[in-house]
Amino acid sequence: MLEYESKEIFSKFDIPLVKNILILRGEDIEDKVKGFSFPAIVKSQIAIGSRKKAGLIKIAQTQEGAVSLCREFFSRNVAGFTVEAIIIEELAKIDQEYYCSIALDASERQFYLIASKEGGIDIEEVSKERPEAIIKLNFSYSMGLTENIARAAATQLGLSGTSLQLGINIFLKLWEIAKKLEAQLVEINPLVMTPSGLIAVDGKMILDDDAAFRQPIIQNLQERKLNELEKLAKKVGFSFVELSGEIGILANGAGLTMALLDVLSDLGLQPANFLDVGGGASKERVYKALELIFKLQPKTVLVNIFGGITRCDIVAQAIIQALKDFSDAPPMVIRLTGTNEKEGIALLKEANMDAFKDIMKAVKKIKEVLSE
Repeated sequence: MLEYESKEIFSKFDIPLVKNILILRGEDIEDKVKGFSFPAIVKSQIAIGSRKKAGLIKIAQTQEGAVSLCREFFSRNVAGFTVEAIIIEELAKIDQEYYCSIALDASERQFYLIASKEGGIDIEEVSKERPEAIIKLNFSYSMGLTENIARAAATQLGLSGTSLQLGINIFLKLWEIAKKLEAQLVEINPLVMTPSGLIAVDGKMILDDDAAFRQPIIQNLQERKLNELEKLAKKVGFSFVELSGEIGILANGAGLTMALLDVLSDLGLQPANFLDVGGGASKERVYKALELIFKLQPKTVLVNIFGGITRCDIVAQAIIQALKDFSDAPPMVIRLTGTNEKEGIALLKEANMDAFKDIMKAVKKIKEVLSE
């Protein structure tokens, strides 16, 4: 989850936040910042670490400066991500920065309350260089985070008086969020001490995709973050991931598809996608898969079908139909073997197309097509 998404959850659980406004791509920036107090901090909402180092978090001294920064950030592309949202926040008067989180250790089947006086920087680096600066207190799901554990962490952070109780309350709320939303990580970095008390000035959450059927928030986030091709794949039920290469991939079976991507990568060839059409695919399903791949506009398409439940003649029929319907389809290289392979290969030959039984011969052909 992005910072603003995490903070929307924090707000519902009464975790103290500074005043902020959210600006989404396409909204009227000048109208959104009108009336907001400056100087303020302008924070790009993008799924990468170290946003400040990447120049995606800056201070705006004036309203005009904030508008200019927002326009700059919305034009940025970093590590393949574009900025789709920006938060503008009041500057907090910081006396001390802390790190705190609830994290799941799946291998040990337990949770940790993790805290440190060295907040605001990469906690991974602190853990490597100064492990003694990290407080880690474990607890089981059945036991839950108790007030005694939360108190022990807050005390080790040096909190006292009203700040001690506020810190305990924040830790307990993080556990409440983790438990209710089935989160793998709920993090505040930094949690800052100000003259008015503790405030969360940044937030991060990782939710468990496997819990989506129980968690509407996960379903909504998944849907919102899919691009148009991913939405189409989800609607049809494909396992699909868009990549950055030039070879469209259609295969059946996740293992077979991954092995094919590994082979291509080892040979210096770049796939444009991962698409597992699944077992027992119908003509319509294979057709839809090809339609989706064509939208990627790859230089060529490699079809790799090992027919078990899937029938090679059905796949051949879908390929022939797709090439009739899409006149601008890229050149295709086909590997068919398994159930009804003779019938499938015969259908393709009638349509003046070749099919390989050996995947490495098909890959060799792909290299020839790309070099033409």
